[in-house]
Amino acid sequence: MQLRDIHYVLAAADEGSFSKAAVKVHVSQPALSQLIQRLEDELGVKLFVRKSNRVTLTPAGKIFYEDGKVILALSDQLIHKMNDFQSLKKGELTISVSPFYQKCYLLGVLSEFQKRHFGIKVRIVDAFSSDSETLLVQGQVDLAFVMLPYQNKSIKYERVFEERIFLAVPRQFAINRKLPDPEERPCTIEDLKVLKDEPFVMYEHGRRMWGSSIALCRSAGFEPRVAFESNVCESLNAMVAGGMGVGFVPSAIDRVKARYDSVIYYPIDDENAVRTLTIGYMEKNMTSAAREFVRVVKGK
Repeated sequence: MQLRDIHYVLAAADEGSFSKAAVKVHVSQPALSQLIQRLEDELGVKLFVRKSNRVTLTPAGKIFYEDGKVILALSDQLIHKMNDFQSLKKGELTISVSPFYQKCYLLGVLSEFQKRHFGIKVRIVDAFSSDSETLLVQGQVDLAFVMLPYQNKSIKYERVFEERIFLAVPRQFAINRKLPDPEERPCTIEDLKVLKDEPFVMYEHGRRMWGSSIALCRSAGFEPRVAFESNVCESLNAMVAGGMGVGFVPSAIDRVKARYDSVIYYPIDDENAVRTLTIGYMEKNMTSAAREFVRVVKGK
């Protein structure tokens, strides 16, 4: 018995006629009838009751029909998996991600992906979350690393990891005496109120981190007095280290050992001080390489 035999039996059962089934599977009616007859002889059971121009399944035929559908589905699934495996031997994958998360997170993932699929060329596009979503929708990238909150409902997002936001204060600033010891407890919104007259180093307007920073300040009852702006986390962190103001930095700085001795980093206990990094994609545009990369990201 071959898969072709199962396909022919299912077609005959669905059509209720050998002649109609023959048209459906593109063979002659006599050839189809003979094939099914040979299959019945091989199995030692009748699969069909033949009445004039109509055929119906016997009890054995009904079992064959149901199990045959499962076998054909598994066959299609196996072929699809093998095609995916073949396509992963070579190809190209384009990913958008901010420069900071390239350094503090993506390098390890890329290394693992390359070990598994060295034939796939990966191209990295520098882009922050909002721009990454635009590139994804436009089809210019296959995958995009994006911080919550989501901006586009047509994109599917999967969680990568959660991080905290630290308050970063130059060690020489007197305001440190009014803040809790970071080794003992995190800052609360009430603690942040003492920052209302301090100069801030802020992210540029429109960045996800800008939104989180503004939300924390407003929860504490003030608008930050912005002294300097930057769209690069490392630059902002360095400005704080240089005594140019206080600021907020993601806990991901610890992934690349980017803490400065001249800065005190305070954890914050507030929902606005939690960030979630996701990997986004357009389901309809997913390639085998993109799906495999997502599996690597999620540790599967």
